[in-house]
Amino acid sequence: MAGTIADEVRVKEAAARDIVASAKSEGAHLLASARAAGEQAVKEARQKSHRYFREQVKSAEGEAEAEAKAAVENGRADAERFYAETKPRTFEVAEWLVKEVMSAYGD
Repeated sequence: MAGTIADEVRVKEAAARDIVASAKSEGAHLLASARAAGEQAVKEARQKSHRYFREQVKSAEGEAEAEAKAAVENGRADAERFYAETKPRTFEVAEWLVKEVMSAYGD
């Protein structure tokens, strides 16, 4: 009887070792799978954020370019308006300047 119990204990211990080894193997497999899924999720998040920021920069550049064009056009219009407003006075100032120079230095 003692031999049978000892044999049965050995069989149960071997079965337990197999179960533990199988559990360790399954745990390692699950861990590797979870790591791979986590790395893939991080990679996708980085790509998504990179795409989002690239689109935001492109949008901001477009808005800045439109504002710059508007500022240039407004400046050009202001310059032309200033030129048109001061052009008649330019001849008056030129005539006055010539008279002053001629009176100071003579003919």
